[in-house]
Amino acid sequence: MESSPSWQKPATLRLGQLVLTVVRRNDSKLADGPMVLAVSGGTDSLAMLLATATIRESLGREIVVAHFSHGLRKSAEKREAALVRRIARELELPLEHEQASTGRSEASARNARYAFFGRVASSRGAALVATAHTLNDQAETLLLRLSRGTGLRGAGAMRELSHRRVNQANGEQLGLLRPILGATRADTEEVCAEWELTPASDGTNRSVRYARNRVRRRVLPELAEINPNAAGALAAFAATAQEDDDLLAQLAAEAVAGEELREPTRTTWPVHVLRVLPPSLVARVLQSAWAVLRGDGAALSRAQIESISRLLTRGSGAVDLGIGATFAVEHDTASVSTTAIASVAFAATPLALPGETIVEGWAITTSAGLADGTISNDAWRATLDLDALGDGPCVRCRIRGDRFQPLGMNQEVRLQDVLVNAKVPRSQRDNVPLVVAGERIAWVAGVRIADWAKVTLGTTRSVVIEVRPAS
Repeated sequence: MESSPSWQKPATLRLGQLVLTVVRRNDSKLADGPMVLAVSGGTDSLAMLLATATIRESLGREIVVAHFSHGLRKSAEKREAALVRRIARELELPLEHEQASTGRSEASARNARYAFFGRVASSRGAALVATAHTLNDQAETLLLRLSRGTGLRGAGAMRELSHRRVNQANGEQLGLLRPILGATRADTEEVCAEWELTPASDGTNRSVRYARNRVRRRVLPELAEINPNAAGALAAFAATAQEDDDLLAQLAAEAVAGEELREPTRTTWPVHVLRVLPPSLVARVLQSAWAVLRGDGAALSRAQIESISRLLTRGSGAVDLGIGATFAVEHDTASVSTTAIASVAFAATPLALPGETIVEGWAITTSAGLADGTISNDAWRATLDLDALGDGPCVRCRIRGDRFQPLGMNQEVRLQDVLVNAKVPRSQRDNVPLVVAGERIAWVAGVRIADWAKVTLGTTRSVVIEVRPAS
């Protein structure tokens, strides 16, 4: 790697300035800590690495290089890893590398790669990973999505900053920054040429068996015959689509503000609120709730949205959304919920006091509480009289004949009636965790505590119990 002064490398300096501008533009949305660079050894990622290294002092963040080998092209991946290792060493940057066998599907390889980046970010105290997607990648992504019938949201293609849920121990989301999204592939090739580098070449990128390669090698060159700046025009359209979609998402959020109730496994709205909204806003309200349940990047299909819209117009009923999820209209409430957290009934399990208890997809944590009579606004968090619970409180699902004395009532009623009145969907009722003391139900998680278990002026010891989906 040729090491002439940086001023002799104008392409590198231009790309470095772009990286700095993008980081500073998003700085308020990014956590403090190192910046992890995802480097494959290809032209784009090497250019990003070299450009970022030139502005490290202005950046004000430690730079960590992360390289992942999928285990699919062993000899080629060995050369790529050696190249990245050598350049990181010459730039005096720390390197994290992992070799894995991810299977042959593109999705499994991608998930394994991002899981690795998440582990690197977690171990290094970073919440930011930079990937080397370029303007050309943006144009390709847009064309692929349009060919599959995407809507405005998908037409936004890749965003400069997004978040992805990965398997991190702390459960936090991983920030993904694309600092060279405004640069072309010609720009990154020029950077590598300035450093007299020969980037790694993945032979599969030449095969037109893959849809992206067909777009890259056949479609975009044809469009360039019509407009030499076709890739730039497509990327500009994606940016406009992002702005328009952001506005509609904001309007949708404002339309249900104060009416939408989000819980760990369910989001609910008054039916009349959704029925008066334009279809485009209803779709965004539903997509937002779906992302909470299924993770960022998850999206309902057009057919699912249309089925839900028909149900809202028709009246009561349910739409099966697949993978254990349902949209339902019951009484005057609409809800989207998932039953994937607990699909089978579960027997009584003793609660750790204090500590955490895991049962059928639920995590129940307990801690000492204050005996001040406070009632939480969070339906999945309760403060109970510990002495009233007695020895050995447990958590279980409902059983036939259960009765319950809701807060404010002086007698027991059927648990079935409580769940129906609380508008808990039928498909969810067997999965609601119940905190019990002996034969008595002290708390129906997500619904209400028992009157006999409440904290009073005479309470001397209390316990805070919180129920959340297990990671």
